Amino acid sequence: MSPARVATVLVAAWAAAFWLSEGLLQAVADLSLVASAVLLLRGATLPPEARLPVRSALALAGWQALSPLVARALGAPGLPSAALWLHCLDTAALSAAAFLGAQVVRWAWPGALFFAGGVLSFALSAVQHLVRWSVPVPPFLRVPVDRVHETFGGEDRYAAGGFFFHRLRLAHASIAALGPAAGAMFWPLDRRRRWVGGLLALACVACIVLSYARAALLTAGLLLLLAALRTARGWARWAALSAILVAVAAALASPGWRVRLGEAGENFFGGERALARHAGWDLVHQHPWLGVGFGNYQQAALARQSVTGITEQLSHDAHLIPLTVWAETGVVGLGLYLALHLSLALSLLRRSRDGHWMAAGALISWGGFQILGMAHFLPFHPSVALAFAFVWGVGLVHPAVSAYSGMTRRVFENDLAAQPSAAR
Repeated sequence: MSPARVATVLVAAWAAAFWLSEGLLQAVADLSLVASAVLLLRGATLPPEARLPVRSALALAGWQALSPLVARALGAPGLPSAALWLHCLDTAALSAAAFLGAQVVRWAWPGALFFAGGVLSFALSAVQHLVRWSVPVPPFLRVPVDRVHETFGGEDRYAAGGFFFHRLRLAHASIAALGPAAGAMFWPLDRRRRWVGGLLALACVACIVLSYARAALLTAGLLLLLAALRTARGWARWAALSAILVAVAAALASPGWRVRLGEAGENFFGGERALARHAGWDLVHQHPWLGVGFGNYQQAALARQSVTGITEQLSHDAHLIPLTVWAETGVVGLGLYLALHLSLALSLLRRSRDGHWMAAGALISWGGFQILGMAHFLPFHPSVALAFAFVWGVGLVHPAVSAYSGMTRRVFENDLAAQPSAAR
């Protein structure tokens, strides 16, 4: 099988698994890492603007894999479980998505599966929201069905979780998908792609509303508002703004959402998240340079429970991504993390200014990751980490171009003429 066909199959599988199952998503990402390593050995290359983010991701993943051994040598009580340790592969997955996407991929199938997955997730979420789920799920899928039985504010409606059967995994994946959806809605030349992007963006926002994920709803509103004001013209801008208003109105009309929003400020500034951040800073003060070791956060936090008062439920992370990274992997890991995200943002911004609409969408998702990361440690769920890695990796290499601020149509026509027809 040719490299282009392998890349197309794996990218399409990743696009489908994006909405379906955490285990399936991990399996596809691991296969993609193996395939990208083979491609690299066979001489595959990346576009110049993608190389620094990919190298930064691999460097961070390497340090994450090594840091538990360093911490153990310096006196840490033990090593993390294999499941936690292997989360370093989630960091490296960005490089796999970029290497595969840089091949001559036929993008029609991945795009269709990605769109269908988002729409079907919304349809399933609507059912989960309106009816208490009672259909047995095969045990091998290992999905927590009880998570779609949650209610808020005493109303007879349930927090939806899509195919993940987990409301936060669904909501955070929707934020990752909202970037490409907004990119397709606001940037491309053809009207059909604009409509597809608009429908997917609407499905993403609806999934977030049905999941009662307040930080995700705030993030989605900010991202759509900024994207609409920055780039949209005519109906696209008004459609985006209308979608935001409808989502907010739907949220405020629901007793459950009123309860969720009413508790948001207290939870962030003085409740559970404040306690989690306090415990994270305590670990940073104890181990500022090399950290407690990747995957060792919980056991290190519980060892200081008598000092910080952290609970077992909140001991998994600091509910703030940079702080958790610093506590686990020290200044070295924090520096690599910042280098990755700075290089990624600059590369995506540069490509978006050159008219690449998928890069613009990936940049929107990057912004969503930063906003959500102030309240959630998103890599805690591998499905969420792999969702963002997929969007970012593809955004670094996707060849399609479209109208963008300051760019002339002649530039885009020349770029399209230079692209292989199979890659469009």
